[in-house]
Amino acid sequence: MRRAVKLTSTLIAVTAISGGAAVYAVAVSVPTDDFSVNLGFLLQAGHRYRFYEWENVSRDNSDFTISEAELRLYGRVFERVDYDLRLAGFSSIREAYVGTDLPAGFSAKIGRYFVPFGVEATTEEGYLTCTSRTRSSERIAPGRKYGLRFDYVRRRESWPYEFGAAAGVYNNRQGPLVDGAARVYARPVPGVQPLSIGCSLYYGKEYRDVYNPRRRRSELYFRPAPRLAGDVYFETWRFKLGFEYLEYFLQGILIGWRGREPVYRDDYYRGGFATAGYAHPLPWRYLNSVEPYIRYERYDTAVFQRGLVTEDRYTGGFALYFIGRNLMFKANYTRILEVEQRRTNDEIESLFQVMF
Repeated sequence: MRRAVKLTSTLIAVTAISGGAAVYAVAVSVPTDDFSVNLGFLLQAGHRYRFYEWENVSRDNSDFTISEAELRLYGRVFERVDYDLRLAGFSSIREAYVGTDLPAGFSAKIGRYFVPFGVEATTEEGYLTCTSRTRSSERIAPGRKYGLRFDYVRRRESWPYEFGAAAGVYNNRQGPLVDGAARVYARPVPGVQPLSIGCSLYYGKEYRDVYNPRRRRSELYFRPAPRLAGDVYFETWRFKLGFEYLEYFLQGILIGWRGREPVYRDDYYRGGFATAGYAHPLPWRYLNSVEPYIRYERYDTAVFQRGLVTEDRYTGGFALYFIGRNLMFKANYTRILEVEQRRTNDEIESLFQVMF
């Protein structure tokens, strides 16, 4: 016999004295025997200051931003099927998928979600270490796409280890063919669960312009555009260390003409970053912990082409957790060194997060 629907809710209001702004977050759970409905909310607002030097001219800008505003509806149906719907800005669809558990450690889902590529690139916006993702993850990782994905996870307690794999096909808006992605990761050292190693492959296809001198026009062909990534993460006591490397190769990009002859170039983007964080608990009731962190990144677009910019980014900051990640303040400073031009730029970001 189905029991009556039980509705539980939590309401938290945060008021900012400066400007008189107010933020409200509501978490709602509706459990029944056959399905559950959960309502989540994410809001990230803060201040961003940037100082750049470009062509011997100094430029800066400062503004208050709402970087994230997300409404989420998720739950399970008949104990095997889970669903997730995320609306960015309460209008556009960020994620929407349906997944199910399969026998022998397998699972599947279909819809729009993160392509399994890397760790930081697939971390939800409310759980990032710094105020934003690295440039490498933003420019190289595929992000969210529509597709069909299968996952496999195997764990063993008697000889502790964990192995996981994911593979799927994803939409390609440039043509009728689909892109493929795969990721494998493992905790390979028995008894050292905090150590994880993974690698990812995304095999995409993009159009290539090829000039046909007989027809005196360009013709479109597909060209491969593979992306690779590797990651190592380790957690011990209150420390968390991580390293990732990503690369993206584009072959035969049409950049111009020399008379009637086309001029092509190959582009190769690569990036690597390392992060380190330390979580220190605090004794106060409404301030749970403080987490200082540092990050170094090199983003290189000048592998094949002179004149492009290679960036070294040094970031340092801290996060204050009032109710875990549900109520959090974060701030960091980034020093950007442009290697070829020998210029330096600065970014200062602060972020206030409410998430339920």
